[in-house]
Amino acid sequence: RTPRGVFRSNKKTSHMITVELTKEGAKEARGRLLALQQLIDLPEGVSFSGSGRASFNEELANLAYAGSISVLFIYLLMGFLFESFILPLSIILTIPLAGLGVTWMHCLAGKDIDFLGAVGGVLLVGVVVNNGIVLIDYVNRLRHGGMERTAALLLAADRRFRPIAMTALTTIIGMVPLTLQRPNDIGMSYKSFGLTLIGGMTTATLLTLLVVPVFYTLFDDARNAFGRRVVTVLATRRRPAESVRTEVAAKPPSI
Repeated sequence: RTPRGVFRSNKKTSHMITVELTKEGAKEARGRLLALQQLIDLPEGVSFSGSGRASFNEELANLAYAGSISVLFIYLLMGFLFESFILPLSIILTIPLAGLGVTWMHCLAGKDIDFLGAVGGVLLVGVVVNNGIVLIDYVNRLRHGGMERTAALLLAADRRFRPIAMTALTTIIGMVPLTLQRPNDIGMSYKSFGLTLIGGMTTATLLTLLVVPVFYTLFDDARNAFGRRVVTVLATRRRPAESVRTEVAAKPPSI
């Protein structure tokens, strides 16, 4: 059967053959591949090369770096929007929760996380924080209107539940066809990509309404305590100077 498309790599027409190793290790399999290369008389202009675990690990390292940069930019953006660099931490902590869902979903499906699954993880970083942003933004608006913090958290969780759930549900349902797709002619499967988004969005959505308010309260208390501490230290430093000025002013001039 002829392939359904023409693929190019390094400006050359190429075709990928994917091999799943069972008992044989990657090093032994690569040795056998190199030995086979010496036996096959390839036509002029035709060559083949292997891409194993080392190149895959390098690609994962690049994706991890890209994901870290994404987290940093998202944190800085939320810091400017919320006018605080402490409260956004309560939203950033939803990203590890999404990672738990990704691992659970792949274990449930019996599939390892491949390169496309890692790409989905980078995409997931920018998606899962949306739920927390919607919740915390509404909480801040209620508090600016004079509402007490606990009441604002409870009311925001109640009123924002439906938008958060509907947004996550549309994303999850949209990824279901990818998990049911068969590999194409070059052996590429988008199943891991779909599983990553489904698992991450599911756990992040379910736990956002529970974990984010808790961390928001803790970080808000820490911010208030730090602010009071700074005010106390500044006030303590001003008192000796004020007392000296008072004594000098009270002392009668000598003749």
